[in-house]
Amino acid sequence: MCVIIEKAKEEHKPVIMSLLKQANMHYIPSAEMPQLSYDNYFVAKLEGNVVGFCGYKILDSKNAKTELMVVDRKYRGKGIGYLLQEYRMEDMLSKGIENLITNADLPETVNWYMENFGYKKIARLKKNHEFGEPSISYWTTLKVSLKEWAAKRKEAV
Repeated sequence: MCVIIEKAKEEHKPVIMSLLKQANMHYIPSAEMPQLSYDNYFVAKLEGNVVGFCGYKILDSKNAKTELMVVDRKYRGKGIGYLLQEYRMEDMLSKGIENLITNADLPETVNWYMENFGYKKIARLKKNHEFGEPSISYWTTLKVSLKEWAAKRKEAV
């Protein structure tokens, strides 16, 4: 399986919105997601088809926040989300970003970020309206030091 990750383009927006619908994250604009910046968005392609995407927003010279990440249901569990997350973390690090904040609602997603990338739980926020998993009414806010993540990754190699 050869996954190619590239910068998102205007032509990818319809498929990105379709993927967001799969995850119940298509309510944009909304109180949860006023807009998508697309400035720092990437798509994962498999055999020429977009099968996932991710994005982030730079908050200031040292801090960023993930915006969204979704992998097509048909391709979940194959490591595409891991590749997307790693790619966007490397991209932020190359821009001098030191800290990354992420909000997640599913417990398995929270654990995935913590186990694979070294995130720590820092807060819990009430959702403004249905977005993501409808049965969960809050976001778990996670934070990771990109420098620490990169150092641990280097040690593991």
